[in-house]
Amino acid sequence: MNLKESREFLVKTKKQGKIAGAYIICGGNKNQRDETAVFLSMLLNCRQSSPCFECEACIKIKKRIYPDVKWVVPSKSILSIDDVRNVKEEIYITPYSGEKKVYIFNVEYMKDEAANAFLKILEEPPAHGVLVIASSNISFFLPTIVSRCQKIRLNYILPEHGEEMASAGEQFSEILTQARSGNFFGMFKSIDALVKGKEREEVEEWLGRVVLIYRDAYFKRKDIAPELLIDADSETDGLFRNESGFEDVIEKILELKGRVRYNINVKLGLDNLFLHIAHM
Repeated sequence: MNLKESREFLVKTKKQGKIAGAYIICGGNKNQRDETAVFLSMLLNCRQSSPCFECEACIKIKKRIYPDVKWVVPSKSILSIDDVRNVKEEIYITPYSGEKKVYIFNVEYMKDEAANAFLKILEEPPAHGVLVIASSNISFFLPTIVSRCQKIRLNYILPEHGEEMASAGEQFSEILTQARSGNFFGMFKSIDALVKGKEREEVEEWLGRVVLIYRDAYFKRKDIAPELLIDADSETDGLFRNESGFEDVIEKILELKGRVRYNINVKLGLDNLFLHIAHM
């Protein structure tokens, strides 16, 4: 649904007395997810049937200074157990001035212990509390968490080709070039630098960006309309040696991406990935 449809849906649920204790806002871009979370917070605390955007509550919520609406934006978009503990200490306390206490989580991943603690709040929620997860993709959360949340799916939008996407492309191309030229010492050293200090979830996200870069490369070869590309101007020919192997490369990257969060050796997985692609 688009932003207008999501707002109409939320207003309707309030009029029907069907406000949920937890929501997942997914899809769209970050600004759209945040806008939807802000609208929901206003809806729950404005005295009108739908947000007036003019009362003290609406204005403070928009400025992110309303005492009963808290934003949880953890480092690296990874929710930790400490983040959940802090919420648990506060959410059962009666709202300071509004009808509902709303906690908005701008996260892409949850550590296992954080997910289990989060689930416990969902299982025994306070009547005045509402949890909101704003994330680009709900596939990274426990099914038990997703099933307990009302889902608001915004229309899919291609991610922006920002600094992180550009950096991922440069890193991948550099390591692949080293592997193809037989500079394995350089390749192993570059992979060491890539994974150093990174959480598993960060490596998984990095691989997700690489998949999108390969998607662009493939679409350019097929003369797909530029508006369907993330970056129509990037140089991607160096990713290909044999176009017939494109699907195999994507499959290998996605396979590793799906396994990273489990107990595999991330560095060894990346070593094998680049050696496989280099010999295609």
